[in-house]
Amino acid sequence: MSALPLTIDAHYDGKVIVPDEPVDLPENQPLRVALHLVAPGKAMPPHDRRAALERLLARGVRGASIPDEALRRESLYRERL
Repeated sequence: MSALPLTIDAHYDGKVIVPDEPVDLPENQPLRVALHLVAPGKAMPPHDRRAALERLLARGVRGASIPDEALRRESLYRERL
């Protein structure tokens, strides 16, 4: 098991802290938990976050479209008159 930090969204139901989405951990896995309170209305539900990410990825920004001529040394360092 990796010692890398894992951040999840969760809520408190009055008794226990409940993850808002499935967590891939073995049962009874010891954890160290640090709580960061989120202002009401600020957290996006998991399905909305996923939909926003999918919309962003669908736009797909490809590499810069710079013509080869513009990248030639002569074009980059041409003295300006």
